[in-house]
Amino acid sequence: MAWSAGMFRIARTLALGIVALFFAANAMAQARGSAVLAQAVAATQAAKTDYAFDWTLNTAKQTWRARFDPNATPRLRMLAPDPSNLKNDEREGFERLSRDMEGVSWCASETMGRVSNVQLVRNDGATSTYSFQPTRESIRGEQARRFADRLRGEMTMLNETPDITRVRLFAPAAFSPMPLVNVERIDIVITCTPAPNGRRYASETVSEVHGSAFGQAFDERSVQRFSNLQAAP
Repeated sequence: MAWSAGMFRIARTLALGIVALFFAANAMAQARGSAVLAQAVAATQAAKTDYAFDWTLNTAKQTWRARFDPNATPRLRMLAPDPSNLKNDEREGFERLSRDMEGVSWCASETMGRVSNVQLVRNDGATSTYSFQPTRESIRGEQARRFADRLRGEMTMLNETPDITRVRLFAPAAFSPMPLVNVERIDIVITCTPAPNGRRYASETVSEVHGSAFGQAFDERSVQRFSNLQAAP
């Protein structure tokens, strides 16, 4: 059976929904890990600044380049390809992304502060790695919220000045988010880079989703990058 437009939309919706998890992302005891995370979130919230930036999305089927300007309308403007050359479902996907994108995706965001069960995995001196359970409240995007309980997470934090340097989200087991759709593997790795204000943002998100829809396998990999941050006037 050949892939229909509907099947492609399901796979793309799953992939984009997972990218939005963070447009959205431990302890000697759990309380210690949660306290360190709370410090990181508070510091990021206090330092938050509006930035213009370049945004790219690369998949096996497409490469999008856009520029985000918080003072422009629309805020996200596609640079390539020409928007008039997009297929209907691609145009709808970009328009939805444009509506949802609020700015730089901070690693120690308010939504990240809503994860639960933060537990220390290891301490490497300069950094500590924690496991956590994503919650519906910690995830942006209605579709992705539906399977928050199927996901698990890990984050690496600086010990001296609490901030997040890396986040990984994954599904430990296969699951079905909707009838006739089976997700066998989800793996998302977010690399966090210091912004001009010193706090870390999601400079690169690599998402991989493998599964099947209506008996046909899909294998989606996307790389999303934020770069060239400039303070908005």
